[in-house]
Amino acid sequence: MTRKAATMKLSGNDYAKVPERLKLFREDCPNGLIETSPDIKDDGQIIFTARVLKDKSREDSAEATGHALGKIGQAKAFEKLETIAIGRALATLGYLASGEIASAEEMEDFYEYKNTKIEEAIEHLSGSNTIDELKENFMSLGSLMAEKAVVEAKDKRKAELNENN
Repeated sequence: MTRKAATMKLSGNDYAKVPERLKLFREDCPNGLIETSPDIKDDGQIIFTARVLKDKSREDSAEATGHALGKIGQAKAFEKLETIAIGRALATLGYLASGEIASAEEMEDFYEYKNTKIEEAIEHLSGSNTIDELKENFMSLGSLMAEKAVVEAKDKRKAELNENN
């Protein structure tokens, strides 16, 4: 059975928050089980695994796992990764929104990360001292080259460099 959780809009898509997924799961599966375990690596990476079992009293109960990968040092990284792993496991069991496995929390983190990378790319381009350096820096950005703000920053710096010549 698929249960659609209440959602929130992020970049035009509907995503369910993990607490909403958990609420539905607890309503449907009062004998359910959720276990989480972190694996902290020497380099600060954390891999969180969540195991969700619909009915712990039945050997043939549906079960799923979810994983999340992150790094220690970010605000609430440990808690966020645990939440993301649980959300993914619940989504695999059918507790989702509009078919999206990613949770609202996961997508919020993704967009925050993406915006940080865009800001870093713009700063990198702004430091270019020649047209050739600008071209090389822009070409090194991979998928960020398609971001509107990055293209605008490149064009602006190109105009500034052409004006100074």
